[in-house]
Amino acid sequence: MYAQLQSGKASWMVIQTSLISMLSHVVFCYLQYSYHRYGVGKFSSFAWLGLLATETVKHINIELVFRLKTSVETHNFAPPAGRRTWWFPITIRRAQWKEWFGFAKLFILSLVFYGFICIVLGAPLEQWEETISLAFALTTLTIFPIMRFIGQSRTYQLLLSEKLELKNPLANNYLNLLKNNCIAVILGAWGGSVVAPLDWDRPWQVYPIPNIYGAILGLSVMNVLNICTACTHMYRTR
Repeated sequence: MYAQLQSGKASWMVIQTSLISMLSHVVFCYLQYSYHRYGVGKFSSFAWLGLLATETVKHINIELVFRLKTSVETHNFAPPAGRRTWWFPITIRRAQWKEWFGFAKLFILSLVFYGFICIVLGAPLEQWEETISLAFALTTLTIFPIMRFIGQSRTYQLLLSEKLELKNPLANNYLNLLKNNCIAVILGAWGGSVVAPLDWDRPWQVYPIPNIYGAILGLSVMNVLNICTACTHMYRTR
């Protein structure tokens, strides 16, 4: 019975997360298209903050609704019993600052990695602003949600292909969801390059517009597949 409840809860989590993600990306694309249509690859675009905000809100919702929190936890720094604890808040603050520093370092490393991959795959060197924008979008949609969920140290472990199992089965389901989303984002960004060499002379063919919107489209397609899979599972196990 407990396993069935956990399975149903995991399905609801997948459905809710996917719906929030799709809705936020639809709103983001609409606002971007309406007010700054072809500036998505520029620093002046609000796409940077928009993507960060949508992913942060999605994760906070998961934390609050399903009570999933696997990043830095203060109970790991509990003071010994019977001793003075004046240093306890300082220890917690140091651990939090260390986590945020590692978070920023991994985010920058991800930017460098994605930027390097873009250049290797043919991105013009003189369009460094567009390449950084694309790398930022890819990092925000792939590495950032995982870091926000499991912390930077476990993210390194995951990136090094080490086996990572969380104690909470629901947390494992959410982590697998994030990993599948990463694959969809990368495939979508790569697939967006198909329209670049076509001689249509459309403004939306300019690098990196099709790649960024392709990444968002790939994530949206994965969200639809996740919803269909979760609904099918709930129907079969009811």
